[in-house]
Amino acid sequence: MSSPARPSAAHGWRIGSLAGTPVFLGRSWPVIAVLIVVVFGPNLARADRGPEYGYLLAAGYAVLLLVSVLVHEAAHALVAQWRGHPVSRIVADVWGGHTVYDATRSSPTTTALVAVVGPLSNLVLAGAVWALNTVVTNETAHTLLGIVAVANLLVGLFNLLPGLPLDGGQIVSALVWRATGSKGRGLVAAGWLGRVVAVLTVAWFTLRLVSSGRAPDLFDLVWPVAIAFFLWQGATGAVRAGRIHVATAGRATDVLEPLVLVAGTSWLAEVDDALASGTWVAAADPVGWPIGVVDRDSAAAVPETVRGRTSIASVTLAQPAAWVVPLEADAVLTDLIQVMSERELSLAVVVDATSRDVRGLASAERINAVVGAELGRRTRR
Repeated sequence: MSSPARPSAAHGWRIGSLAGTPVFLGRSWPVIAVLIVVVFGPNLARADRGPEYGYLLAAGYAVLLLVSVLVHEAAHALVAQWRGHPVSRIVADVWGGHTVYDATRSSPTTTALVAVVGPLSNLVLAGAVWALNTVVTNETAHTLLGIVAVANLLVGLFNLLPGLPLDGGQIVSALVWRATGSKGRGLVAAGWLGRVVAVLTVAWFTLRLVSSGRAPDLFDLVWPVAIAFFLWQGATGAVRAGRIHVATAGRATDVLEPLVLVAGTSWLAEVDDALASGTWVAAADPVGWPIGVVDRDSAAAVPETVRGRTSIASVTLAQPAAWVVPLEADAVLTDLIQVMSERELSLAVVVDATSRDVRGLASAERINAVVGAELGRRTRR
């Protein structure tokens, strides 16, 4: 499974690197390893080899499954790098694993390619292990390789199912994106299909259990529900992300508010009309660089008698240098939100990326209001 890069504090234990990308064993991975040993150990036991044989075989399978997961994620990472997207990490966790890469300037083709190579690597691995299994003579190795081959076959096919958060869902999302020109619509469509896959997963396990005619054990009940829960959560997140992406696909300039840039040494009285009209006022340093925004409450508290000799700088809230954001003329709101999020800005002076002319001020409050209103409008449809 692959996903866009997001900052995270703890990824687990670093176990190596791939083409410069750190590889982590997630802190949740031991959970799945223990579950495999506990569930499969008794079923793999042999009366002639002692009770510990089955558990050792199950432990061996857990290790080989980890290798399979890392092969899957390595395929994602290598193709993402090949397509020019920096990969920040590979993590093997309780749900298998994920590869985190920067998809800022991705395309439908890249998204589909990065997604499809994961399950394809499992299918190739299944074929290779199955071929190896035909020539081994050791009974234990034969059993273990057979399990690993079948597991990779199932994982590869399951991941190709057409619904997010599975890789097949990424492919569907990319196809819809290509057809409609909207990445958000692709996410929404693949997310809804992911919900369908979640429901069908429970239904399939239930029908399989009923047709077998045996009494269900704890594993029969917990495992399909856990898988379906994971799928439903991921699918719901994809639908939400898709709706937000659609709501932020408009021009970034549409959310900008008027801004007057004046020298910090100017008098407050000179901008009274602008402040009265609700226009933002920013103070500039001697070379014309915006350094802060006039605090309206502080400005309003200055008595009328001294406004003509009170400098703008005295009522200005200083802002970090990164608050000046250059954007291309065709930038969409998604681009602006991403920059403000990365720089942790609540206010940003937006300038033209080429001319450096001030285009307006972006505030997180207004962006949230605009996006919230758009999401509400789309939800009511």
